[in-house]
Amino acid sequence: MAEITEFNAPYNNVPDPGDFKKKLARHRRLIAYRVIAIILFFVVVCIGIYYSYKKRIYTDYSVLKTIQYTEVSSADYKRFNNNIVRYSTDGAFAFNMGNEMLWNQTYEMQNPMIDICGDHVAIGDYKGTMIYVMNSKGKVGEIDTTLPIQNFCVSDTGSVAVVLEENEVTWIRLFDVNGEMIASDRTTMSQSGYPVDIALSPNGAIMAVSYLVIDQGELTTSVAYYNFGDVGQNEIDNLVSGYNYENTVVSYINFMNDRTAFAVGDNKFVVYSGSQKPESIADIDIREEEIKSVFNDESHIGLVFIEGTSEAAYRLDVYNTQGSLVYSKKFNLEYTDIVFSGDSIVIYNSSECLIYNLDDVEKFNGNFKSSVIEVVPTASSTKYLFVSGNKTEEIQLK
Repeated sequence: MAEITEFNAPYNNVPDPGDFKKKLARHRRLIAYRVIAIILFFVVVCIGIYYSYKKRIYTDYSVLKTIQYTEVSSADYKRFNNNIVRYSTDGAFAFNMGNEMLWNQTYEMQNPMIDICGDHVAIGDYKGTMIYVMNSKGKVGEIDTTLPIQNFCVSDTGSVAVVLEENEVTWIRLFDVNGEMIASDRTTMSQSGYPVDIALSPNGAIMAVSYLVIDQGELTTSVAYYNFGDVGQNEIDNLVSGYNYENTVVSYINFMNDRTAFAVGDNKFVVYSGSQKPESIADIDIREEEIKSVFNDESHIGLVFIEGTSEAAYRLDVYNTQGSLVYSKKFNLEYTDIVFSGDSIVIYNSSECLIYNLDDVEKFNGNFKSSVIEVVPTASSTKYLFVSGNKTEEIQLK
């Protein structure tokens, strides 16, 4: 019978549990390093693509789509929540680039006025008494003011603030979207002053009014804020804040969003902040300069000054919601309009167009292929709508 030899493995050949854990930890670290390296690679690529896009310059454009319509010589066009509204003395209609008519409102007006906020459009007749309120689905209300209209503005809820004339008395009235009067205030030049401009916050909760007051030959502007929400119910006449500016005419006031408003006068520019009781947070002296244009979006305010030098005809200054100057640009183009488009600024007339971004890169400088009335930004920073008298083109910069 063969002898069976017992095999005993040496002790030092048995795997050490400690070595296994070290190898496992090292393996995990290697995987983590690879994942981090891959993430960093994609971050670098994305940053490169982003900066390449920011610095990219376009020299031409191609037409992606064209909508033809009958030309109306006296019509005006406005952008309306990424759509187009055309209005004239006998009616208005809105359409989108899918060639779908959103609505068609007929009326008879001598001097139609329009105001747009978000998805709401108000159209009224200067010195008339009717205001039509529309959204992208159609008419949502009518307002019969009974007194001649001087000025009005609409909120994104469809409420409308109106300045009305009655002999020596001026009325400021607030209507809801159904035409029901929410508030009314009687003003005279000798008491509270004349309302020069009026604005509503997008949510319709805050109304701003700029009053011009002349007292013993001294001229003062009073900017008042009224709150029609719960906070304002505790205040006399809903007045929650107000500011007086001596020797100043504040002719323009507007809301950027529900918590930021601004006012522009002949010698100052003021930014206000607060969703309930707006407070002045920036008061900028522009005493020595003449303003040609004012425009804004939800986060920027643009002021175009007349430069009038051999270097440039105009200077554009852009401010943020805190009233800080974030961009300044001199240019010579004799423009008909200027608008924000994301982080870009579009300056144009009927035949030429300039586009700059806030990094001071000239994105586009060229001529239109046909006469243009309105340039409408879209959700894409490289696509625009060019509105003419008988067509609208969707274009792609290239």
